[in-house]
Amino acid sequence: MCDQVNLFSLRPLMAVSTCFIFYLVVANSVIAQEQDQSTVIYDTSYFEQYSPVTLSDMIRNIPGGGSILSGGRGPGGNGNRGFGSSDVQVLIDGRRMSGKVNNMTTSLARIQAVQVERIELIRGNAEGLDIRNEGIIYNVILREGASNSSSSFLDIGVAEIDSLSMEPKILASYNASRGVLEYGLSYQYDTRPRLRKVDENVLNSDRTPREFRALISEELEAKHIITGTFAYEFGNGALLRLNTLYSDNENTQDKLEDQFLAGSANALVPFAVEDGDFRFDNTEIEVGGDLEFEVGDIGRLKTLFVLNRAKNDDEIIQDSIANGISTRLFSSVADYDEGETILRSAMTSSFGRHTLEYGAEAAFNTLDKSFAFNGDPLENAVVEEDRYELFLTHSFLFSDKLSLQSALTEEFSTIFQDREGETNEHKFQFLKPRVELRYDQTASDQYRLLVERTASQLNLNDFVASRNVDDDTINFGNPNLEPESTWTSSLSYERRFAEDGGSLKLEARYESISDHIDKILIGTDDSGIGNIGSAWRRQLKADINTRFGFIGLPSAVLTVSYTYEESEVTDPFTGRKRAIRRSTPDYFRVSFRHDVENTNFAYGIDAHRRSGQERQDVSLLEVTDFEIHLSSAFVEYNVTPNIRARFEAAHFLNQDGRTFDKIFYDGNIADGVIKRIDLQDNRVIADYVLSLQATF
Repeated sequence: MCDQVNLFSLRPLMAVSTCFIFYLVVANSVIAQEQDQSTVIYDTSYFEQYSPVTLSDMIRNIPGGGSILSGGRGPGGNGNRGFGSSDVQVLIDGRRMSGKVNNMTTSLARIQAVQVERIELIRGNAEGLDIRNEGIIYNVILREGASNSSSSFLDIGVAEIDSLSMEPKILASYNASRGVLEYGLSYQYDTRPRLRKVDENVLNSDRTPREFRALISEELEAKHIITGTFAYEFGNGALLRLNTLYSDNENTQDKLEDQFLAGSANALVPFAVEDGDFRFDNTEIEVGGDLEFEVGDIGRLKTLFVLNRAKNDDEIIQDSIANGISTRLFSSVADYDEGETILRSAMTSSFGRHTLEYGAEAAFNTLDKSFAFNGDPLENAVVEEDRYELFLTHSFLFSDKLSLQSALTEEFSTIFQDREGETNEHKFQFLKPRVELRYDQTASDQYRLLVERTASQLNLNDFVASRNVDDDTINFGNPNLEPESTWTSSLSYERRFAEDGGSLKLEARYESISDHIDKILIGTDDSGIGNIGSAWRRQLKADINTRFGFIGLPSAVLTVSYTYEESEVTDPFTGRKRAIRRSTPDYFRVSFRHDVENTNFAYGIDAHRRSGQERQDVSLLEVTDFEIHLSSAFVEYNVTPNIRARFEAAHFLNQDGRTFDKIFYDGNIADGVIKRIDLQDNRVIADYVLSLQATF
């Protein structure tokens, strides 16, 4: 069967992989045994064989932990306003981190392995942790501080891309304990250079050649990030923690495009050069904290707060040079200040098999933006959102095998806008129930059933006009934008193999969406973000990670994940049914890591492949096809127990290739009048990073 499949298609590859995965499951199931409890504990002795330097290294060496690291986001936050009570997978001593930009994901590389006592994988409903998560929670227990102890971590490296200058990287952190006082300080200079090449054939409506364009884009993102942490435990058991962050970020893109006319006999005639300068500057300050203490016999009260302020300056300039004469094609400037203030307080009370978590959260967000296109006078827009939540969560343990968690959240929000003196205000209210049932058939097998309603958080920038560089259009702001709400139902099964052999997770999910957010018609031929009615999405997910202990390689870990997705929505321009914007029917990911037994050497790869996707606008239909993307391949060597060298390469397989087929219409796409067709071949040039990590 395997020799008959088309190796260049995605689903035959999935069939071969599924056969292999099934073999691994059977091989591991042979040695499967029941564990004593559903919480799996990894102590420091487990990690000694991997010589970890940071907490990231420790989590990465737990089967399934790599998906947490690959799914995180750095400075810029998670895109959601407020704390909420979901999407937290890593806790420190049972507590979340009181930050948005300075969050747990950004801290994993700054927490040193010597600070960690153990890592607990919690498979239950995590009663008393003020969070709700559909999968496993990684609870990191730190060592209790000695009277006078300290540790330092240094990670220095250099990134290199062909024809670009080398860019340095550095991360330095210091952590110390003085009795009941713990504090830390870190500095990071992170650079992310990228060289992108795009070949574009511009065709007439009948697909005859019109132009050829060759674009080279040199991109550099440079960040200075300073963070500080402080924790103090009072004599009565109360715990106070504070964390701060300052970041200064600069993102520049220099784009140079040679443009040719299609002549006779396929000859190319140079006619212009387009020069683009893009600059995005960002400065951000954040202060967060939490206070936790017992309130008599009632329970334990946790209060978290965050104050975040950001200043952004964006400038886009595009010029065309022909016959020695430079002409301004487009210019865009935007200065905008963003702010977020959050306060969340929750009480946890337990009685018998019941646990109650109840409280409130308030989040206040502001956007003050000035913008102009092509030298027009500056326009100013102010958008403010005040959001309040009241929540109650009840966890009940029916038996050692069956638990139920039900939650009810009421959300109230008001969005106020002022654009050049024209004001409006909208109020929203959402009731968001959630019910999750977990059944532990054995200590290794768990079933989860979830039904919940959620409401999306609006992007305040969607209320204000912006420039879409890729489509050469302006996205008009929509003052009447409303949140979309989603009813989600999911059923999942998870099996953890014995002797740390890995795990298998299967999930079926269905989403019914109201007031779906997508592009809508503005005027006659323009568009902006808006609500387009109902939509649905269904997914099937499979994740397996396994060690190769059954063939004598217990330190080799393979992780394979696959997602199949279908979706449907009514297009607002044509009235036809289509998939949700950027929906990907098939997504396949593979990662492999091997810490070679009895050596100080490790290596691994991370790759993914997705099927094509579509994007539609008022005058555009875009189809994107992807090639296999090798995210990274690396080798590591522990020079000493405290010093490690690492070499990593990315984008060298097919250069992260993707192709775009863009059909531009004259006016509304519903009229069917094609103006031109752009065929783009987009490539990212390989980059290499050499780094050295040390603890002392």
